[in-house]
Amino acid sequence: MGAGHPSRGRLPKGVRAVLDGLPAGSLVLAAVSGGTDSLALAGALAAEGAAHDVTVGAIVVDHGLQEESADTAVLAAQQCADLGLAPVAVVQAVITSSGDGLEADAREARYTALAETAAAMGEEHPAHVVLLGHTRDDRAEQVLLGLARGSGARSLAGMADLVVRAGTPFVRPLLHLPRTTTEKACAAWGLVAWEDPMNSDRAYARVRVRQALAALETDLGPGSAEALARSADLLRDDADLLDDLAEQAVPRRRPGRHPGDGPRGLGPRPSLTGVATVARAGRCTGRCPECRARRRLRPPRHRLARPGPPPPARRPAGAPSRAPGAHRAHTRWTMRPARPDKGELWTPRTSRDDLVEVLITEDQIRARLAELATEVWEHYRGKDVLLVGVLKGAVMVMADFMRHLPGSAPMDWMAVSSYGSGTKSSGVVRILKDLDTDITDKHVLIVEDIIDSGLTLSWIRANLDSRSPASVEILTLLRKPEAAKVQIDTRWVGFDIANEFVVGYGLDYAEGYRNLRDVATLAPHVYS
Repeated sequence: MGAGHPSRGRLPKGVRAVLDGLPAGSLVLAAVSGGTDSLALAGALAAEGAAHDVTVGAIVVDHGLQEESADTAVLAAQQCADLGLAPVAVVQAVITSSGDGLEADAREARYTALAETAAAMGEEHPAHVVLLGHTRDDRAEQVLLGLARGSGARSLAGMADLVVRAGTPFVRPLLHLPRTTTEKACAAWGLVAWEDPMNSDRAYARVRVRQALAALETDLGPGSAEALARSADLLRDDADLLDDLAEQAVPRRRPGRHPGDGPRGLGPRPSLTGVATVARAGRCTGRCPECRARRRLRPPRHRLARPGPPPPARRPAGAPSRAPGAHRAHTRWTMRPARPDKGELWTPRTSRDDLVEVLITEDQIRARLAELATEVWEHYRGKDVLLVGVLKGAVMVMADFMRHLPGSAPMDWMAVSSYGSGTKSSGVVRILKDLDTDITDKHVLIVEDIIDSGLTLSWIRANLDSRSPASVEILTLLRKPEAAKVQIDTRWVGFDIANEFVVGYGLDYAEGYRNLRDVATLAPHVYS
């Protein structure tokens, strides 16, 4: 390669920095879509890989959203191999509808495919890293999107240089370069880039933002994208500093010192938002000058501590704990507004007023789970089965279901974020806790509390199916056929119920009512 070639210019600088920090024998993979940025990244990785004791390869992701996507993936993989990258893998991204839009679904599917493939390819290496081809223009577009959505400082900080998903580090080494640099690199290397038609479809917000950024460059003069990216760097530095101060303040807190003061010499807080972050981390009592200033701008948020329940009322000897079929009155605690002279007043009230009717009693639940446990045991007799519960709602179902099994079976847990505090599933899924068990060649039984829209469970099942299990089946205590938005093959169902909002037996509203022993309908005035 002669002088003036992209390999000797600015393009490989970020890639070189990544390779310099890796242990010998590591695996570095370029995530390639076939577009200009990712192909230029692959070229830079191939050029720099020879000077480092690492293995350099590529993962080509095929989303299957275009008719020619398979051919595009093969062409991109061939160009990566011609550059000298090895190994090169072509993977199909499984897009599951979450209700958050095609862009978000495709992005989640892409990260999942990249993380799983990289983890499998990097098993024999001391470390593995995936490089992403996002440029300075992408970071500027992200900042504009954050501004349009009214996001906070962390969102306005744009794309981070390093993110970790499912244990796989993703690094963006080209964030300091404009997109024109990658275009020139592809031309110099003779790489044939694919132009995604979705990148010109104004139906997508990112396309409109990209066009708006180009208009800003025309109206305000060159440098708008660079200025937005520089603002993102500054905001990220501020956010990182506040996080560091919060972490340092908690163990160093002394009487009379605000937990947000931080170590000596670091100076005052940049903003009241930063004060709020550090104060929450340090659990300030709220009497310092900074907290008083914050209260003048917004209502205070008190940290609530749940008191112990009142002692149970004594009943006459021999009297039943409740009349047959009667619903138990469960107590929860609420907080009245604080009074200047009294502080926080706590008062118990029964949740019976919040419930319309009991749909399924505790006895009915236990009887049905016993029947299901017998059927499941016969179905999986002699097989390597793993019970997978979905936190938090399925805890009670899993516990009682396992008690009724004729024998023992291992269990594991996943935690996903989907519901929030609403009354309907958002369908937006984010793994908070993954399985600790390798499910390869195992028969997996997902144990759920309820299936309504099916969006979350559909995503979970597709995710587990991608991990090479022997089979994946579903058992759910409750199902709402009328609420289904996707078709899910559920092998075992406890009860089909109407499309009403129910709580109890692990089911919650805003983290309340899980402890009810029966399943009941929640009154609309609670959540309306």
